[in-house]
Amino acid sequence: MKTTQTRRRNVQLTDAQRQQLRRDRDLIAKELPDLIAKHQRICDAKEEPTVSGALRRAIHSSKILLDDLADRAGTNLTTLDAFLTGERPLTSDLIDRLTKILKLKLESANGKAKPRRAKAG
Repeated sequence: MKTTQTRRRNVQLTDAQRQQLRRDRDLIAKELPDLIAKHQRICDAKEEPTVSGALRRAIHSSKILLDDLADRAGTNLTTLDAFLTGERPLTSDLIDRLTKILKLKLESANGKAKPRRAKAG
């Protein structure tokens, strides 16, 4: 296997660039705990032994970008993100659209289709 050498360039930063770098590093340090907590919520929600957990796992394993998935499902990225972090549930019609887009099949826990009740009429 061929190894590649990393080339480093030493560049002198201006005072303004150094100040911007410090501000950026401070901002990253400030945001990092929230990002770590959000990542943990995503992991916890994804591992739920529920239909929602299974849908989250399917979304994460899909090759469809979240922006594209939200557009195709007729929702926005904020709603999808809130579902993936476990902060909000999805409506049943949105779940239906996502399962269709992701080509999923919902079954009952024992693997048999649930019988439908006759419509009152």
